[in-house]
Amino acid sequence: MAGGVPEDAIRVQPERLSLWQGLEHVQPERLREMTAEIFRAVGLPEADAERVADCLVQVDLRGVFSHGTRQLVRYVREYRFGGLNPKPEIRLVRETPVTALFDGDGGLGYLAATRATEAVIEKADVQGVAIAGSCNHGHVGSEGIYARMALARDLATFSVAGGREWEKPAKPDATVWDAMMSPPMCFGIPSAEGPPLVLDMSANMFRDSSRIEEAMERFPEALIKSLGLKFVSTLLGGILAGALPEGEGKFSAASRGFTIVAFRLDTVGDVEGFKQEAARILRESMSLNPLPGQERAELPGSLEWKREQDWVNEGIPLGSAHREAWAGVAGELGVEVAW
Repeated sequence: MAGGVPEDAIRVQPERLSLWQGLEHVQPERLREMTAEIFRAVGLPEADAERVADCLVQVDLRGVFSHGTRQLVRYVREYRFGGLNPKPEIRLVRETPVTALFDGDGGLGYLAATRATEAVIEKADVQGVAIAGSCNHGHVGSEGIYARMALARDLATFSVAGGREWEKPAKPDATVWDAMMSPPMCFGIPSAEGPPLVLDMSANMFRDSSRIEEAMERFPEALIKSLGLKFVSTLLGGILAGALPEGEGKFSAASRGFTIVAFRLDTVGDVEGFKQEAARILRESMSLNPLPGQERAELPGSLEWKREQDWVNEGIPLGSAHREAWAGVAGELGVEVAW
């Protein structure tokens, strides 16, 4: 789910990029340029730096700050300490008319996952349905990035990701809940107008493991279903797709896999009829009363979609902790911060 808008955000107009103090938002294009510069500073080629920067800012534009440019601190650390390959040569491992698997060569996951998504889109366009995967890479970020690539071609998708390395928890008091961490899962469904349905989520719906006993007493069905989803994402995304095609991985942070399935709507039903009906269902559902404690009735991806429409012009609100962490990384690499 998307994070809230920080109260201490700043705004920077294009003509006043150097006068950031006291303003409220950050212009997305400038944030994208500076983020790409940081990736170039740790050795990424121009095209790769721009692709990853675009992914991160795209997620910031939707208000999912946990998976946007805030991740720079982690990624730069992984590059600087040799955990990731800054210049991966992504290769196609095997392929059929409806499948493809890519080796990320130790790079950041956005690059290999993008290749896999491009392949699955082209194959599904031709064959009606396709599946693609990637392995031997780092974090793929928000999986909604890849769902939206396919939505642009009216394709529905399901994707998962996870780590390929699993060991039985060693803690004496470990339960079956501790067997899996917090892998992602995403569904993307097109609509004719307004926001599509993009369910981009962590399969872990109970982050505070100290309250598992309470959760089992109050919400046992939800907890057990979440446990099942964690296993699905890890097994299909990490263990299946993430398995190295040969030998051991050379880069310690490149331990993840990604799987995406896409299909054309007309393999099942009428494309335009479905999209119109989906738009009606989503629109009328959001006209209902909201859930308790919520201001508006929203569906998965709808609030993020609205933010993106507004913030692409208004700028992205970034909190002080986000900005400070970003500036700290930039300073270490000699990249000028000009909000």
